[in-house]
Amino acid sequence: MIGVNKVSAEKIEPSGVTYGDFWPRLIAIIIDVIIIGMVSWLISFLIFLPYYIYHPFRIEEGWYTFPFDWLIGFLYFWLLETLNKGQTIGKLALSLRTVDEKTFGPTTTGKYALNNLLKGGAFLIIDFIIGIIKNSGEPEKRLRIMQNVSETVVISTK
Repeated sequence: MIGVNKVSAEKIEPSGVTYGDFWPRLIAIIIDVIIIGMVSWLISFLIFLPYYIYHPFRIEEGWYTFPFDWLIGFLYFWLLETLNKGQTIGKLALSLRTVDEKTFGPTTTGKYALNNLLKGGAFLIIDFIIGIIKNSGEPEKRLRIMQNVSETVVISTK
């Protein structure tokens, strides 16, 4: 059942928490988006290969791959954060981690899913814009509104 089990890992004391800064988080998301883009393009191309064969010059109509791209992005973020103590490949490279806002330890599977619900595609831009407007000036440095909803924060693990 989603959200029932907690992942066990070391917790960080609140006094020792350093929230993730904007630039490392942006670089981490760029790394992750590049990885997702390559995987998503390959899978979408293979799925729609028959269409491309019969309509080789209609690639501009690629909007129909959006659900697949979103699903691949969502699964990438959700599964990696759930199974890797709150870290994706980009976050791991930049020593960042998504954690529960109260315990500063890994959160539940359901909260990781909720946090990453809009991260899988173009919805990330809307999530980011609303989050910046809502959270400007907060000490937790939340950049996305879904972090508020899922009660998670990004911390530095350096």
